[in-house]
Amino acid sequence: MEYAKSIYTNAPGGGVKIDKLPVQRLPEHNVRLKVLLNGMCGTDRGIVSGGLSFAYNPQNSDKLIIGHESLCIIDEIYAESEEFKVGDLVVPVVRRPGDCVNCKIGRQDNCSDGKKHEAGITGMDGFMREYFYDSLDYIVKVPDKEMIDVAVLTEPLKNVVKGFEVFDIVSKRAIFANEYSTFEGKRCLVIGSGSEAFLYSMMAREHGFDVIMTNRHPIEDKKLEICERFGINFVDYSADASQITGPGNDLLIDTSGDPGTIFRFLKTLNYNGVLILFGTNGRAPPAQLNGNDIDFFIERNITVAGTVDAAKIHYIKALEYLRKWKYAYGNTLSQLITGTYRPEDLEIFTKKPAGEIKTVIKW
Repeated sequence: MEYAKSIYTNAPGGGVKIDKLPVQRLPEHNVRLKVLLNGMCGTDRGIVSGGLSFAYNPQNSDKLIIGHESLCIIDEIYAESEEFKVGDLVVPVVRRPGDCVNCKIGRQDNCSDGKKHEAGITGMDGFMREYFYDSLDYIVKVPDKEMIDVAVLTEPLKNVVKGFEVFDIVSKRAIFANEYSTFEGKRCLVIGSGSEAFLYSMMAREHGFDVIMTNRHPIEDKKLEICERFGINFVDYSADASQITGPGNDLLIDTSGDPGTIFRFLKTLNYNGVLILFGTNGRAPPAQLNGNDIDFFIERNITVAGTVDAAKIHYIKALEYLRKWKYAYGNTLSQLITGTYRPEDLEIFTKKPAGEIKTVIKW
């Protein structure tokens, strides 16, 4: 039996420990991956705190190895492959298919029977461990080894790529673009100031939107500098909401999962506006819609769409964007990674470091 140092919990109850745990190689596993970096996100902290009721252990286990954001290197290959070789940098796919038609065509991000599994979240051990076995079908190659400092951002960015795919589909119910068929002059408001909020804001700028990122507190100078570099405006709405409380937004993206904040800015949407819901927060206080809110949705043709996870194509596109941004913006992109910790530094699961955008664990 093989053993690897692993960070684990007991889902959905919570808690976090590190220990040597067995490493299983299944018949379908034809590659061994050595973990270089894991990204930390709100989902990991939510699982550890016991705040995510949908998380659960693998079958017949009282432990769940957590971690779904990962950058790995291929350690060994046990099958013929023209695409992969030992030493390649790769990113493993988080969600694994169930039995529905979406899963069968590689779109398990749109699973319709609930039988999918998500590494480190729902019924499948994750990537916060020294090494693990996997299938070549569920890894994506990093195209440039010079991206080693930013490729760990692939997993959060693939969610953003999927989110904009959803936006592209639902916005077609009306003519959303301007008279030149671009988004120039259109405004996007992003709620939140964590890593996903930064990445959604950057992608909105990539699409040509004027972008405002907002939160109910100020952000550090370093974050403001990153916003300025990418052409993003930041507004602390607790201090000055006048810029964003009136109508004028065409796209509203929430990364907070807080219904009160979402409803606060709902009526800033223009006619044919789109609200994309991405953030999850099971412990957020409730908020209630009233009849006027429903009237607003209807009379303005507002579209609301939830989006979760992504397919392999979105990982590939995310890596393309990271490569482009790395060479376009120099070290600004890598500044999104604000802290690097050891696997033993378990306190980062319960206490968010000051100024955090993206925290990573280095193995």
